[in-house]
Amino acid sequence: MTWGKTHFISLSKIHQLEGIELEYAFIYYEKPIIYFSFKENIEIGAPEVRELIKQSEKLSGYTPYVTFSDVTTNMNVTYEGRRVSADMNEAPLHKGNAVLVKNGRLMIAANFFSAFNKSPFPFRAFTDKQEAIDWLLDVIYEKTTL
Repeated sequence: MTWGKTHFISLSKIHQLEGIELEYAFIYYEKPIIYFSFKENIEIGAPEVRELIKQSEKLSGYTPYVTFSDVTTNMNVTYEGRRVSADMNEAPLHKGNAVLVKNGRLMIAANFFSAFNKSPFPFRAFTDKQEAIDWLLDVIYEKTTL
């Protein structure tokens, strides 16, 4: 497994966490947040999104969760992947998503376009990991008591 220095968790921390390694990502859970760290040069389609949902539900113990996605790598999500990820019927326990992007321009663009593509759950892009986590905690605790 090769992880670039842009990934949000260190290898030493990965080995201390309960997580799942997939061909395209590493997933771990710190209640109530599912963290996705994507590998370089990958494409995520509908089958991969469904697998991420399945593993997220398993890691969360089938309780409501929010997701933090590090998308600072070179990756692409297909149209079908985006469609599945925005379908509440596909992920009924998913309550919100924060994405970590490389720079402010990408953050502004992602947040701007998300206003037009109405997601069934809260979405926001960030350049700062801690701000994203704080926002996710506000989202989940507004939606449910864990």
